[in-house]
Formats: sequence, structure tokens, C-alpha cells
Amino acid sequence: MAVTLRGVVPDDVGPGAQLFYDAFRDVASRHGFAPIFGTVADAANVMRLFETFPVIVGIVADVDDRPAGIVYVDEGDPIRAIALIAVDPAAQGRGIGRRLMEAALTRCAGGRGVRLVQEAYNTHALALYASLGFEVKEPLARVAGTPAPIDGRGKVRPLTLDDLTACAALVVRVHGIDRSNDLRDAIGHFRPFGLERNGRIVALTYAVFGGSLAWGVGETEEDLRALLSGVAATLGVPLAFLLPTRATSLFRWALAEGLRVEKPLTLMARGEYHEPRGAWIPSGFY
Repeated sequence: MAVTLRGVVPDDVGPGAQLFYDAFRDVASRHGFAPIFGTVADAANVMRLFETFPVIVGIVADVDDRPAGIVYVDEGDPIRAIALIAVDPAAQGRGIGRRLMEAALTRCAGGRGVRLVQEAYNTHALALYASLGFEVKEPLARVAGTPAPIDGRGKVRPLTLDDLTACAALVVRVHGIDRSNDLRDAIGHFRPFGLERNGRIVALTYAVFGGSLAWGVGETEEDLRALLSGVAATLGVPLAFLLPTRATSLFRWALAEGLRVEKPLTLMARGEYHEPRGAWIPSGFY
């Protein structure tokens, strides 16, 4: 079996979307969970979205001139991310996932580290990532629901490029790393929100699709709670986000607010990593 690696091109969206849909549906259904992509069209929309960001690079593994696996890498900030990876169920068990990950890590070599988030029930992926040098850093849960409004903590408002410097400084205080490029893209393409108190941004996050949130940070857990509640009220739809389950009081708050746990995940890192100093939620990248 000859495997050829190349870059993703626009013509890959059709077969690639089918590949992502089939791969995630296969592993999720075997463990009783809902897949990441509800339809092939959902997967195609994500691939097209990735095409709009020059910092996200796709690599295809072809077998017999057909895509058998795809990985996307986010190279935008000093900490790189494995954004998405899948292998066609019919081609699994042949080392294609390892070949793709090795190629992705080669691209990440210029960064200070690389991270990923994997579904904890996918034991084969967990073993692969560990064998490639990734370490488990945080157990996560995807939660969904609508928290009640919280008054008195500040004003939730949209973020603009004028807020970028203050937001970047907040991220560095919490995570010890810079995510300015991701923030800039979020402000330009998605729905970013900040909690402002006394003229300062004390918490931030952004919605990607509907109520699905990417990562966020807060000076305190109370700030992050107020932000999440305010974003839910502003969007008018239930939220869905990843939550570090070691943040016990934040986790219990979410459960008390009626948010349900949808699935377990694991944050893994290779290279530089700092324990967060503040409240935080990760994205599907990290």
C-alpha cells in the first residue's frame, strides 16, 4: 500500500467531508456518543471555513489516488494545534494516522509546543498521541445548556480590534502564552464577547457556530460564569463548550445551572505547557 502525502486542495472538500463524517460517526457510534458532524454538509462547511484561514494547513494522505486520511494544523500562534484529524474507516489500522501526525508535527516544529483535544473514548487515538510524545494535561467535558443571567459582575459586550491588546494581555496572564492571531481571526470572522468591568476586559470568549463556543478565559471563575451567562442571554440559544472538569466549582456550577454533560475529552500537549492561572475553557483545538 503506497501512501502519498500532499496539501489539501479545494477539490478535496467533497470526498474529505465524507471521510470526516464517516470516521467520526464510526468511532462515536461504537461508543454510544453523538459524532462531531451531524451531516456530511457540516463537515464540508468546516473544511471550507479552514480554507479561509492561511494559518490553518491541511495535509491529505492518498491511497490509490484517493484521500484516505486528512489532518489540519493551526500554525497561527506560538503554540501550534492539531485542529482536526481523521482516517477513512476502511483504511484504518494501516499506519495512516501515524503518518499524518508525523507530517503535522514536522510542520509544528517551529512552534514552542503543540496541543490537541481528543475524545476520551477514542482509545486508539489516545494511544497514538501518547506514543508521539503528547502528555495528558487536562480531563474535559463538553457541556450544553443555558445558564441563568448573573447580575452585578459587569457588562457583556462584543469585542473589536480595539480590544485586542487588552484581551491578549489577559490570555497571557491566564495561560502564559500568546494567542493574538487566534483572537484577531475571532474578531474578524466569529462573534467575540468580553465581560467589561470598570473599563477593563476581565473575561472573553467567542461563538463559532450558533451557541458553540471556542476557548475563553477570565480573571476569576465568577467573571467567567458571568460572561457565559451573558453570552447565552445575548445569543438567545443554548451554549455548548468544553469545560476542564478539575475546575470543580465551575463544573458544579454548570451542572447546577442545568447544563448536561455530552461527552468526555482530553487535552494533550507536547512541548511548552503552563498550568492556567485563572478561569478558562478550551476549544476543540486547545
